[in-house]
Amino acid sequence: MCPRAVASVVVASLAGPAAAFVPAPFGGAGPRTIRNLGHRCQLGGRGSAAGAIRVSRELQLQPLRGRESDEEIFYDDFAGESIGEGASFFADASALEDPKQEEDVELPDFDDDEDGTQNRELVSIPLPKTDATEDLTGATLREFSFGPDIMLSNYAGSLGFDQVTDWQYYATDEYSGERTPVSPRPMDPSQPARTRSSSGSVVRLFRGEVGGALAGKLRSRGLDPRVWIKEYVGEDAVALARAERKGLGRLQSAWLKKYLEGSNKNDLLGKMEEGEWLYAAQRRYVDGLTDTPTPKDDENLMALLEWLASQKAPFAALLGVMNLSDYYDDESTDPNEWYKSLGVKPPQPGSIWLVFDYHGISTAASYAVPHLMQRSKLPPKRGPFGGIVEAPPLPPFKERARYVVQGVLKGMLGAVATAHEAGIVHRSIGRNSFILSSVGQDKQEATSPYAVVTARLRVILTDWGFAATTGEAARDKELGVRQRSFNLPSVDSYEDQVAMDDRITVAAEMFAKAEDLHALGFVFLAMLFTTLAEPATPTAPMPSTDDDTWQRLFGEIFNKDMVAFRDYCESEDVWDNVVELLDRQEGAGWDLLGSLLLSRERLSTWYNDEEQTEPVSADSLLSHPFFAMKII
Repeated sequence: MCPRAVASVVVASLAGPAAAFVPAPFGGAGPRTIRNLGHRCQLGGRGSAAGAIRVSRELQLQPLRGRESDEEIFYDDFAGESIGEGASFFADASALEDPKQEEDVELPDFDDDEDGTQNRELVSIPLPKTDATEDLTGATLREFSFGPDIMLSNYAGSLGFDQVTDWQYYATDEYSGERTPVSPRPMDPSQPARTRSSSGSVVRLFRGEVGGALAGKLRSRGLDPRVWIKEYVGEDAVALARAERKGLGRLQSAWLKKYLEGSNKNDLLGKMEEGEWLYAAQRRYVDGLTDTPTPKDDENLMALLEWLASQKAPFAALLGVMNLSDYYDDESTDPNEWYKSLGVKPPQPGSIWLVFDYHGISTAASYAVPHLMQRSKLPPKRGPFGGIVEAPPLPPFKERARYVVQGVLKGMLGAVATAHEAGIVHRSIGRNSFILSSVGQDKQEATSPYAVVTARLRVILTDWGFAATTGEAARDKELGVRQRSFNLPSVDSYEDQVAMDDRITVAAEMFAKAEDLHALGFVFLAMLFTTLAEPATPTAPMPSTDDDTWQRLFGEIFNKDMVAFRDYCESEDVWDNVVELLDRQEGAGWDLLGSLLLSRERLSTWYNDEEQTEPVSADSLLSHPFFAMKII
């Protein structure tokens, strides 16, 4: 049985008395106070039964629902509605990673102006010194006030995650007791190779917009003031929030450092490494308590968003967290306002709210539909005399294929390569992990069946709740179990203890990356054999293309034989053009898929046979011939 995995999370806010007049949660004015919200929780993962190997955990976006009912709704991503005219709310988050730092922080007393004027001296609240090594941008410590800093627009949906378990079966020798791995019977329901269980909803997703002076500054520079806000509720969700916060802080810092060094902005990088940005971010919330302007942090946020947009950063950037202390402390707050304004339940104490830059909500999963079917579901348009106008024909297959291969697929691989280069593994890659966005204001443009311009596409890797550094992943006990199934010794094993070098540790870190590539291979299959499939009619039946089906076909029925798997795909008329595309340049497409799907096996071969070439990596695959070939 795999060992029990436990990760503790500490969430705390700054403590101290204060009073200042600010907008109340749903309009008007009221006193703002701060209180100490200490909350400790744990995430416990029960190990699989003997012989079971957990392969992946994947965050999946559930259908968008309005007012938390069963009525499914769809939002126009560019409705043009002013978020600033809606209701305002206050939210909470954790302030410091280490709550012990609070003990040395003393906040001064504040006196209200009896006449209600704002003519009072600005007060500087002392804060503890922090380390900028793993968070150059200050995103993990920046706290926004909900209302003055950020306003909610609408409730967009919820997120949950699936726990997927792959089962390994053994035959035990009755004399020696030795166990030999055997393959399960593919059609026997009593011997499942993979099982899946759902967590339910643990994260609520909201659209919002930056408020105050910062919103005007963003618009003046052509930047999008919209944001995504995730509310993490419950013990499991709090652990996800902590991991996502920590992982994105590291990833953003590594990406930003590389960009600044390449742009000859070493002076600015030096200031960031000294903690200048981190300190300005840390002061944002406490300065807001005394109505002290935050121009430095405003400027830092605008610069960060400009760099992310201009360089098409392939990840959802964390901007900060939101603090709900005022909302909980305000006894006059009516929880029913949440139902009236957003159609959802009010927040619970202990929940964490993370703020991200805005990329829309169109995931690769929603795009993974044949273009002909996508076209048939477009809303009808009327001509000048009121009649229904038929949608224009789809672009030629070569243009759509070029967009999928050189835009979507290469963008996905590039996002994974960026994370791996920063020493981060995602560990829950799936179709819902990628957002297909646009450089324009209409983020749904990227998932239109008519989208063919790769220059306007942004592929965003999101949902970092299970992310870890390669070093952390290498020490994971469950990873060690999976390594041994590929004939690779795990870290802290007997082989590792007697080894004279760090080759086992290096192999474990490479195996963690290989698992990301293996999962990405199934995403590639899904994108190719759905978007580029050509059914006879929009309602014609399609072969199953869900992840579990691909896993069973490739791993069990065809025993990881790419030639036999190709022959199966060729037998389906709906995939004729896809197979022909993958066959080009001596089967370059199949070779790429094999490199991804068999990345763990190739790592094992490399480790156990020193004459073999280096195993594949995300970065090396970016120059694969399949991406370079001309699709004409």
